[in-house]
Amino acid sequence: MASEENYISQQDTEGRQNRLQINLKAAYFNYIIYSLFFIQLILNLIWVIFTELGYGYFYGLTKFYFDLEESVPTYFSAIILLLSSILLALIGNAKSKLSDPFSKHWMILSILFLILSMDEIVGFHEIIIDPMNNSFHFNGYWRFSWVIPAMIFVLFFAISYLKFLNSLTSKYKKGFIFAGFIYVLGAIVIEMFSAKIFINEKDSATDLMYNLVITLEESCEMLGVMIFISVLLSYIKSMQYKISVSIK
Repeated sequence: MASEENYISQQDTEGRQNRLQINLKAAYFNYIIYSLFFIQLILNLIWVIFTELGYGYFYGLTKFYFDLEESVPTYFSAIILLLSSILLALIGNAKSKLSDPFSKHWMILSILFLILSMDEIVGFHEIIIDPMNNSFHFNGYWRFSWVIPAMIFVLFFAISYLKFLNSLTSKYKKGFIFAGFIYVLGAIVIEMFSAKIFINEKDSATDLMYNLVITLEESCEMLGVMIFISVLLSYIKSMQYKISVSIK
């Protein structure tokens, strides 16, 4: 009997040892990502000012320019999009265990944010610009013509997720809609204004108005994702969902 108790006790101890529990303080985490964003924003604005004064490459500040593909802000955007995907997957996994009818909706959102994260680095959406412009001669506000299929996708996606949104409490429903609005405002609406004043890659990078519009555009995108992360963390906290990793 004693040996059996010792065996059970040993199993329990090993079980606890083989489980890594991660405690994430939402307020502290939000503080970190918002602080990192504002640091990048300030450095980007310094670069914009220095560029206007003729010192655009001053001490490597170019790497904080919001319109540069291989830059700190680009990787930061990709990371927070990936983080959103992970949080959505965690919620989706918990919902599926509870046989929630909207568990698939959470997982589809997770996949979507994973694709957005990869696109931030690779730039899939830019592939269709030249073929569309060559075929339909888009210019002006529609110069970055990828926004056209993007607008259609957003419309149909929003309609298909109405029941999902209505299943949420008012707090999270408003939070999701607000975060999505800010993100789409930057990614599509302000993108169209930047297309209107775009000259070419070389000259636009030194144009003050273009750089300010780009700063607003990218800021809205990052803020939209960060707001979404804050809402997701709050939602997970309301579920009392514990994140743990089992090591076997």
